[in-house]
Amino acid sequence: MTQHNDSVQFGDVTIRILTNSDDMTVSELSIPAGAVASVHQHPHEEVNYVVSGVLDFMCDGEVTTLQAGQAIRIPPNQPHNITCHPDAPGKVLTAWTPSRQDLMTLLAK
Repeated sequence: MTQHNDSVQFGDVTIRILTNSDDMTVSELSIPAGAVASVHQHPHEEVNYVVSGVLDFMCDGEVTTLQAGQAIRIPPNQPHNITCHPDAPGKVLTAWTPSRQDLMTLLAK
């Protein structure tokens, strides 16, 4: 396992890698108030835990609104995104399995 504090920017969303192994990547997402992450999908199972803010999680066309202390699982290969409500920025802890080697490659550049 490797600890990191490196960040990757995707549009308005900052992804700070907290730890990474061959099996899992854990990160902190910082999302500005009103920001919308682009719809995307990947072969990783994903769990999101809301630390602060109110966020809409869209997964395969269904929207779930979560606030601090709530979590959601995103299955592999499902189109999804996050929208932060306009009142305050959001922070989300995200875990992916298997590891997000694509993010590690971006950090290495």
